[in-house]
Amino acid sequence: MGFFNFGFVDLIDILLTAYILYFVYQKFKGSTAMNIIFGVFIIYIIWMVVRALNMSLISTIMNNVASVGLLALVVVFHPEIRKFLLDLGNKSSLSKFFSIERIFHKVIKQQGDGQLNISEIVKACASFAEHKVGALIVLPSHSDLTSIIETGERLDCNVSARILDAIFFKNAPLHDGAVIIVKGRIVAAKCVLPVSANMDLPKKIGLRHRSGIGMSEVSDSLVVIVSEERGEISYSEYGGIVTGITPEQLSDKLKERFAVSDADVSMIANGGVRGMFRLLRR
Repeated sequence: MGFFNFGFVDLIDILLTAYILYFVYQKFKGSTAMNIIFGVFIIYIIWMVVRALNMSLISTIMNNVASVGLLALVVVFHPEIRKFLLDLGNKSSLSKFFSIERIFHKVIKQQGDGQLNISEIVKACASFAEHKVGALIVLPSHSDLTSIIETGERLDCNVSARILDAIFFKNAPLHDGAVIIVKGRIVAAKCVLPVSANMDLPKKIGLRHRSGIGMSEVSDSLVVIVSEERGEISYSEYGGIVTGITPEQLSDKLKERFAVSDADVSMIANGGVRGMFRLLRR
C-alpha cells in the first residue's frame, strides 16, 4: 500500500494521543464535566458531517458558534481546567504516575530522617473508632503539601496517640480538619483538604471521606479516615478507598507503605537495581 506510509513517528503520535485522551478521561471521569465533553464531541461530529455535505447555512451558523466556543468552554470548565492545570503542574502527579511505587504497588518509606511511628497512629485510630471520634490523618510519601499545610495551624511535634487524641477531641479547637504528618512528625492540624468530585462514589461516603479521597487524588498521600457516625476506620490512596478495616489491617497497610527494614535497605544498597527488584518480588 504505497499511499499508506506508517512509520515509527506515526506510532508515537498515536500512542501519545491515546495517552492524552486516557489522561483527560481519568481526570474528568465521574464528574459533570465528562457529560459536557461528550456533548461537545457530538457537536463536533455533527459539524464535520455538515461540512462534508456542503450544508452552507448550518455550516455558517456553526462556524460562528465555534468562533466563541473556546471562550465559552473556558467559562464552563473553569473549575475543572484550574484543577487539571494545578494537577499537571504539581510534580507529585508525575512522580506518582511514573514511580516504581505506582507500577509495583509498593512504596518505600517517607523521605527524610524521621521514622513514622505506626503503632501510635494505629493506637489512636483504634481509640477513635471505639469512641466514634472523627479523624483525618494525611501521610505523604514524597508530595510537597505546603499549600495544604498553609490552610491549617502549623505544629512541630512527635507522633503519639495522646497528641492525636488531644487534637481530634470533639471540643478541641483543632479537631475540625486534617492532621498532616511529614517525616515522622506532626507538622500541621486543622488543614482543609480538597474534596473529590467523583460522582461514582457511594452515597454513604460523607464529606470527611470525600476529602480524604480528594487528597489522595492530587498527591501520593495515604489518608487514614475514621468515621464519626459509624466508628469505622478507612484509608484512601490513589483516588480509591478501602472502608471498614481493623486496626491490625491498618497497621499492615502502614507498614507496607512506609516501613522498610534494615535488611531491605541493605539488599537495595548492595544489589542495586537487581536488589530492588528482588525486594519488589517478595
